[in-house]
This record gives sequence, structure tokens and C-alpha cells, in this order.
Amino acid sequence: MRTILLTLFIASLSLSNIGNAKTMEMPPGLWEGIADDELTFRLLEITDSDEHYFYEIVIPGGLKKVRRTAFTNNDIKCIENRCTINTIIEDNVTRTLTLSPYLGIGFSVLESSYKGDDSYLSRTYRLVKQEAKSTPRKFVENRKHLILDAEKSLVEHPYGTWVGVMQYLDKPELALLQLNEHKQGTLSVYSKGTNTFQETQTHFSPDNVSINGKVIEIEASHTTFASNILLFVKAEGMIHGYTYALHKGYPAGTGEIKLYRIKNQ
Repeated sequence: MRTILLTLFIASLSLSNIGNAKTMEMPPGLWEGIADDELTFRLLEITDSDEHYFYEIVIPGGLKKVRRTAFTNNDIKCIENRCTINTIIEDNVTRTLTLSPYLGIGFSVLESSYKGDDSYLSRTYRLVKQEAKSTPRKFVENRKHLILDAEKSLVEHPYGTWVGVMQYLDKPELALLQLNEHKQGTLSVYSKGTNTFQETQTHFSPDNVSINGKVIEIEASHTTFASNILLFVKAEGMIHGYTYALHKGYPAGTGEIKLYRIKNQ
């Protein structure tokens, strides 16, 4: 009898919780992330008005190409555990963003595009809350001179300035590599969701850079962040590889990195 009563109590409690479930809402704010293709920054801006924006910022080339798509409250549909945003991009292609809460700090996003019965692509990524200027904007404002200098530079490949994405602390983050033939080089990472311009760096001298064909090996100064960098030239404008630090002789803090050369278009 006690078992039956306990079962009925749990069932009624569950039904009560379902009845009291709150609809998820999209509060005003700015969220930022990097798509899983590692080519574009994504920014979602929800305003206090009826017009909101979704930005796609191309990372190769120095974050200069931006596409902004506007949408309204009528394009946002929410239920208990997710919100869906529909936007129209070029050629009447519909893009759907399905957002679910992620650890109270942002959203997990499933993005898909389609036109009629034709489905084009889908990708996943995470958006984190940004209380200040977006990371791409802070990067361009603070490192604009590096981008301009790189566009004017005529250095021999693979030297130069490269921008891309590095897996840092298990998250994709914006990365910048300055690989110089005759002066100190730097690998920098810029973390999303920070109010200030947060830059983590490791430095290396030309003597600590070894280039053998399409393989680039670098020994850097930082003891816990990217003290070793191993890169492979994939094409003239792209390099790909790994970074790691050595702790008691063993690799630690490994991270994949993909970089694109900044040059005059």
C-alpha cells in the first residue's frame, strides 16, 4: 500500500512540474561563438527593440568580411527547453538556429539552412555571453596595425602573419601567429566571453624555429601554454597542426590549431 501511495505521489509531483514548466526566453544581450567549420565567428545580438541581428565574421583574411542578418520577434519561437530563430539569407534560403541552454553561460546551437525541400548544410557550435564589445571587434581595434602590416608584407612563405582558430582549454578560440625570419615571433590566443581584451601569448626566437619542407617545428617560451608548436603546410594560404606544453617530460595541454595567412587580396 505504501509503495502504491509513493508511486502516486511521485507521478502527481511530476505532472505538477510539467504543468509549471516555464517557456524559455531570449533576453537582450550579445552572445559569441565560433562555428565548427572554424572559418567564421558567429554573433547573436538580441536587442530591447523588435529588430535583432545575427553576424557572420569570416576569420581568414583578418575578420574583415561581415554578413549581418536582421530578424524580428516574430522570427523567434520558444518552448520549455529551446528557442528557434528563423532568418532569411540570400536567394531566399532559410536559416534556422535552434538554441538550448548550456551550463547557464550560453547556448548550444544547431544551425541549418534549407530552401524549399532542399537542405544545404548544418553545423553546431556554442555561444557564450559577452557583456562588453565582441571579441572580433576588440581584436580588430587592438591588432589592426598587424593586419595592415601583414597585407603590405612581401615575406617569403611560410613566414608572415596568420590568423585562425586554436583549441584552447577545450574551446575553439581566435588565434594569431606571427612567424618571422629574423625577429621574435608570437602565438596569441583571444578568449571569448571576456569583458577586457584578453590575450594569452607565447614567444619564440628565429633560432627556435625549424622549417623542413612542409613541416614547421617551434619551441616557445611559455611553460604551460603552447611551449611546443608543430605545424604542417597544407597549402600556400593554410597551415594546420598542434600545440602542447611539456610537463615532466610528457605532453600536456594539447590543442589543435588551424591558421590562414593574412595577405593583400
